[in-house]
Amino acid sequence: MANWSSIFLKKLGKKRQMNTRTYFFKLIWLGCISVCIPVILASIAYYQFSTNRMQTYIQTESDSSLTIMKDRAETVLQEIEQESLQLANDPSIQQELIGPEDESGILKLDILKKIALVKNYNSFISEVYLYNSTSKEVISNEYGSIAKDYYKYKENINELLAIKRPTQWTQLKGKEGYITFYRQLPLIGNEGPEGVLGFEIEASKLSTFMETDTVLLTGDQDLMVVKLNEPFGIEHNPQGNQADETAKLQGIAMIKASGQNSGRFVAEGIDGKPAQYHYVKNVFSRTYVSVTPEQVITDQLSWIREMTALIVLVFVGVGILLTYITSKRAYTPIGQLINHSRSLRGHGVEPKANELDIIKESLDYLSNETEKLESYVQNMEPSLREKFLFKLLSGDYTANQTLLQNCLTYGVGIELTSVVLVVDADHIYKEKRFLPEEKGIVAFSLANVMQELLSQHDLEGYVVPFQGRGVAILQFKPEMEQTAMKELTSNYAYAMIEAFHKYLSFEVNVCIGRFYPYIADVPVSYKEANHALQYRIFRDAEPLLFIDDFELGKTQSLLRYPVELQEAILHALEQEDLPSAIQHFEKFTEILRHSQSYVFIYQSYHIFLSSFIVALEKQGANVVDIMEHNFFGQLRNKQTSKEMNDWFEESLFPVYLWLTKNDREASSESAIQWVCQYIHNNYGNDLSLVHCAERVGVSPSYLSRLFKKKVGKNFLEYVVETKIDQARRLLKDTDQSINEVATAIGYSERNFIRIFQRHVQMTPGQFRSQYR
Repeated sequence: MANWSSIFLKKLGKKRQMNTRTYFFKLIWLGCISVCIPVILASIAYYQFSTNRMQTYIQTESDSSLTIMKDRAETVLQEIEQESLQLANDPSIQQELIGPEDESGILKLDILKKIALVKNYNSFISEVYLYNSTSKEVISNEYGSIAKDYYKYKENINELLAIKRPTQWTQLKGKEGYITFYRQLPLIGNEGPEGVLGFEIEASKLSTFMETDTVLLTGDQDLMVVKLNEPFGIEHNPQGNQADETAKLQGIAMIKASGQNSGRFVAEGIDGKPAQYHYVKNVFSRTYVSVTPEQVITDQLSWIREMTALIVLVFVGVGILLTYITSKRAYTPIGQLINHSRSLRGHGVEPKANELDIIKESLDYLSNETEKLESYVQNMEPSLREKFLFKLLSGDYTANQTLLQNCLTYGVGIELTSVVLVVDADHIYKEKRFLPEEKGIVAFSLANVMQELLSQHDLEGYVVPFQGRGVAILQFKPEMEQTAMKELTSNYAYAMIEAFHKYLSFEVNVCIGRFYPYIADVPVSYKEANHALQYRIFRDAEPLLFIDDFELGKTQSLLRYPVELQEAILHALEQEDLPSAIQHFEKFTEILRHSQSYVFIYQSYHIFLSSFIVALEKQGANVVDIMEHNFFGQLRNKQTSKEMNDWFEESLFPVYLWLTKNDREASSESAIQWVCQYIHNNYGNDLSLVHCAERVGVSPSYLSRLFKKKVGKNFLEYVVETKIDQARRLLKDTDQSINEVATAIGYSERNFIRIFQRHVQMTPGQFRSQYR
């Protein structure tokens, strides 16, 4: 019985050994078959597979070539269009179109200089010319300023005026080898073109810059750039007849008629054989086309037939080898995964008895962490959008493709009409006691109110604090009328003005740029809104300023500096008749304001200040004393007519009397005495060096040095000691609480206790207990 048992166990062991070996061999052969069957099937269908692969390769090369060509072309074309827009917005050209006739010729010379500068800056531009339909004159960098009848290409100008589109790339008759980008002027308006601004581009230079085998085609709607591809290095220089043949291709006609933004199809090529067409249309009415002959695909497949048998053998051998190695180490990846899961137990995963439960728990833990990360990224998105808007307003985007991609990333509309509003608070640093370095806080407050009002008015846009001001970018649907957009913008602006006055006691100016249909022109609108802020110098009573109200409506008036009033003001100051000086200065200001010219007003104030300083020197005032006041620096910080009037009447005129009446030492002593007395009388308020310097008419740095020299301690130390002396008196002589004493001297209770203990070496409570 024992023998039978031992024999049975031996047979059972051999059977198990055989089963294990059989399983191992089955695993190897299963792996081999799993690798061999796809390879054999691929070898049977190798031709189709190879054809598809080659098509994919050629399509990839075609796409790459198309992308390179598009990027290069957009770099040049958008730069030319941007230069055209900036030149069309130039005040000199607008004045040439809508202003009175320039008989002196100075304006035309100025325009010629700007045209020459644009032409010389861009090597692709052959000629830049401006046609004024009112004067029927052409201003060109090639021909100067001539009448249209004598211009060589006058028929081309008639052709451009007849086109209905405001801007377009086109091919003009008689200018073979050149393409023209024109812009009808003015930019905004429905009265018809009053002029044309044209840029002549040499097509051969542009084609060479992009890539060889490139053909430029112009049509009624857009500019088409066609790349005749030869993916394997054979290139041909395009000739004039090649461009004509390309324009006649059926595939080109199909692309023009297509309403899709991109696509790929097969049609007859330039050699009469089938070719693959790949095209992309962008938002700027330009189409980029890549044409690749299909013949190159079949020409490249011969070597694939020869390599197929070798590939099959290699794959079979590699499959057998990999299957064997994988079968020997089958458990290794799972074991490594389980070991790694054990290491995660100290990072949020509870220990489990079953290894599969550990892996499951680890994956659940990673899933939860992924959700937390997604939530964090969503919270970061507004700040990232603000950084994008800062960069957009600053005009830092040189590549339009990058701008469009970032617009899509942050959800900013691309095909919407945009306008920029800038909100600036008047007298905020003087009246509300904000320091100049705190303009970021002011801008943040402005932006918060603007954002809330934006949602209340159901407007689409974005609000950011930028460069010390509140800035809003409003966007409207392109089909909306401009009058409606302007009305909605004005309503939003007046709502902001009322809200700031009612809730924050801020008097603000809202300045608005022009409306532009492209997102890339937002920096232009922002610059125009900033430019409109300058006109507060004579329109400070109007809180809402549109740039169009000034630059399109301003008239040329005779400007004359009121010398007689200047002499009357200085004479009254010499006689120490301050009321008479102020009366004459008000008349002086009124004359400047009627000129409605920012440059004239600003320069007139500087001329008057120069005469004022000369008069001070004649009266014997020390030049060093005059320079210490930094008069021109103070004037530069004044933005409105009211600010300038207040500064002259309240600060500058008293300084004149002070400097001419006393010598330097007496004036210094008087100023320090006044400041010390002011500190003692206003110890409960917020005292600043800037405010005191403005009151005595000197610069803060000069007052700080003078105060240190005369008093023996700096301004801040003297203010703190004065407040502490008053606190001692109140603690000894009154029954006020410590909090009331702190409030009386302008401190919070916590700061008062800390500062008092540092100066007196005891707390306010200890001091009251000891000295009462």
